[in-house]
Amino acid sequence: MAEDTSLEDFLDAGDESEDEGESGTSAEDDTTEAGSEAPDAEATTDAVDPAVTTYAWSPEGAACAECGEVVERRWTQDGLLVCGACKCW
Repeated sequence: MAEDTSLEDFLDAGDESEDEGESGTSAEDDTTEAGSEAPDAEATTDAVDPAVTTYAWSPEGAACAECGEVVERRWTQDGLLVCGACKCW
């Protein structure tokens, strides 16, 4: 079986080709200059809605909110966790 390629193999090849193509600067110099810029004072961040659960798995089982059957897998429907039989697909 062939040996897997390491990520370092790709990094080494990429560094050499970048250094050869630039005149007097290295990739390391570019990242230092870009990282030293001051953040934009006018930049705003929009509010991000939190992630919402759409599925739940319980290895010991849990009751369906609609029919009460104990199942391992339940999906969100109208804010409740229901079994696959009660879920409106």
